[in-house]
Amino acid sequence: AEHAKAREAMAPIYAGFMTMTPEALAADSKAMGIGERLFVNNCAGCHGSDARGGKSFPNLTDNDWLGGTGVDYIAKTIAEGRQGMMPPMAAAVGSAEDVKNVAHYVLSLSGSAHDSIRAQLGKSKFGACAACHGADGKGMQAMGAPNLTDAVWLYGSDPATITRIVHDGPFGVMPAWTGRLSEADIRAVAAYVHSLGGGE
Repeated sequence: AEHAKAREAMAPIYAGFMTMTPEALAADSKAMGIGERLFVNNCAGCHGSDARGGKSFPNLTDNDWLGGTGVDYIAKTIAEGRQGMMPPMAAAVGSAEDVKNVAHYVLSLSGSAHDSIRAQLGKSKFGACAACHGADGKGMQAMGAPNLTDAVWLYGSDPATITRIVHDGPFGVMPAWTGRLSEADIRAVAAYVHSLGGGE
């Protein structure tokens, strides 16, 4: 009953959120306060209370975003969820040694610790990866393929981890929040996340 009363009292405020532009939401202290509380209660478990993420959970305050940027993209991602996946590439790359060599080549692109001999051997096999990550390894944001040259690693940057990713492909899932958060909630959270400065 108390929850219903609180929702009823907030209804006019939430209705206002639905008509406000993202810029107006970002300038509205009530919207930002609600967005922050919703973030802490619903998103911080994975992305951290500071939104800086952790292993397997993206940092929302940096500019290393996959798939898109901006408030509308954030709101769509919150509402619909997102799957981050790469197909297993072992068969396309070659032998187990080829997979290890490609992993070291990938690490070399960002100046991360790697075996330079393996990296040289892996360079010729990178063509299988270039279709998504680009010949220069800088990735393609629109298709969600990460930049391999910037030393930002979601799953880890040790050779064993990169080898496993090339071999098996990673698979990350952010759940859809539609049904758990109202559209007004999602707009407020999206504006709050956008205000943190990441993804531009």
